[in-house]
Amino acid sequence: MVSVPLIEYGRQGRTLEIPVLDVHAHIGSFSPSMAPSAERQVEEMKRVGIRWQIVSSVEGIFGDVRWGNDQAAAAAHRHRGILYAYCHVSGQYPEEMEAELERCFADPVFKGIKVYQAGTPYDHAVYEPVWKFAAVRRLPVLAHTWGGDLTGLDRAAERHPDVPFLMGHSGSGFAWEPYIEAARKATNLYLDLTYSREHTNMIERFVEAVGSGRIVWGSDAPTFSLSHQIGKILFARISDEDKRAILFGTAARLFGFPTS
Repeated sequence: MVSVPLIEYGRQGRTLEIPVLDVHAHIGSFSPSMAPSAERQVEEMKRVGIRWQIVSSVEGIFGDVRWGNDQAAAAAHRHRGILYAYCHVSGQYPEEMEAELERCFADPVFKGIKVYQAGTPYDHAVYEPVWKFAAVRRLPVLAHTWGGDLTGLDRAAERHPDVPFLMGHSGSGFAWEPYIEAARKATNLYLDLTYSREHTNMIERFVEAVGSGRIVWGSDAPTFSLSHQIGKILFARISDEDKRAILFGTAARLFGFPTS
C-alpha cells in the first residue's frame, strides 16, 4: 500500500486515516450562542478523522469545578473509547483540590489534570498537592498559558521533573521564544499548539528548536474548528514523521494510549 502524503488529506478534504489524539478540547462553550452537544462534536471528529479527544468542561473552568468534571465524565462515558476527560482543579478553591482529584481518578475515563490560572500562579504553594498527585500517578497536566506568560508554570516544572506539563496555546500572541526557552530548560515541558494563531513558520520553528517529540496538538473544540486547527499541521513544512508525532505519537506516550 502506497502511503499518501499527509498534506494530500488537507488538499483533498479527505478524512484522516492515521491515529490522531486531540489533547485540548472542551464540553460546553465559551459563547452561549454556540454550544454544540458532545454528540455533534463526536460526529465532527469522525468526519475529520480525529479518533480520540480529551475534554474538560468550560463551566468547570469558570468555577463550577465538581459539576464541570461530572459533565466531562458523563460525555466520556456516553462515548467510551472516543472521549476522555481531564479533572479540572482550581487554585481559587485549594481546599477542594485533593478530594476532587481522588474522586475523579477513581473513574478510568480521566486521563489528566487541567488547570486554568485565575489569579494564582502555577508555582504558588496551593498547587503543590496537585503536582505531587500528578507525579505519583504519572499524570500529564494541561495548563492554560497565553502570549508567552507562563504564570510560573516553568518554575513549577523545574521543581517537579516527574510531571509532564503541557503549555496550553504555545506560541500564542506572537510569543514563540518564551515557550522555546522554557521547554529547553525543563524537558518535562511540552508545547501544546491549541489555537496558537498559527503564525508563519511557527510550527517549523518549534520542531527545529525542541523536536516533534516535545509537541502535542489540540483543537480547542468546540470553540474552534477541528478542520481549521488540524490544517496547520497537515500543511506545515515538516516531515510526515514529525506530523504523526505531533498529532498522535507524543501525546500517546504521555497519556498512555497504545501505539501499535
